[in-house]
Amino acid sequence: MKSKKREKVLNYVVGSIVLLLVLTGIVSIVMFSAGKIKDKKSAIDYEKRQEYEELIAPVIMNDPETFDDVTTANINQLVAITIWSILEETKDPDAFDYTQDGMLLPEKNVEEKFEKLFGSDVKINHCSVDGGGIEFNYSEKKNCYVIPITGITPIYTPRVVDIDKKGNSVILTVGYLAGEDWAQDSNGNMIEPEPAKYVRVTLRKNSDDSFYVGSIQNADIIH
Repeated sequence: MKSKKREKVLNYVVGSIVLLLVLTGIVSIVMFSAGKIKDKKSAIDYEKRQEYEELIAPVIMNDPETFDDVTTANINQLVAITIWSILEETKDPDAFDYTQDGMLLPEKNVEEKFEKLFGSDVKINHCSVDGGGIEFNYSEKKNCYVIPITGITPIYTPRVVDIDKKGNSVILTVGYLAGEDWAQDSNGNMIEPEPAKYVRVTLRKNSDDSFYVGSIQNADIIH
């Protein structure tokens, strides 16, 4: 009996690891593909553009509501973005504990990442949130979020088309590239889609010279 139980647990863990890698790897794959395509029409610094795109990728992916200042943003959406950011950057599937319901993400990890992404002027409110079609359930008893091991809905990835520096802030004009709109040519090269829409993302500087997202505003771009 013990042997069968051990085998059952092992199969669950292995299956969870595989699915979690799929869950966290999709954004990286698309971002890698996007990074391989240099925009010949753009004069902005290529490496700097990649740096900003990687920073805002978890913010853009689920198309949050716009906000003029992060203190007025939808907190639930910010929490969901934070969780996605942790999942995307976590390459080790054994970094967190698991239960039958999914992976357990400690609230402390979420709090730390939340402040890095959105600064210290807005305070996190722990609660169950919708992560783009996936429910991230908050357990007050365990002080953690339960992350289901499942697939994800189509996502957006960012394409920075303009960078404007003003004082300690950086204003990015960003195109939303729909994950389902990417294609391949006959040689297997990725074909970047036209942006579905554009926004302006203002990055503000922290005391340690890192940046956090201060606002997301609609931008009307005509090509």
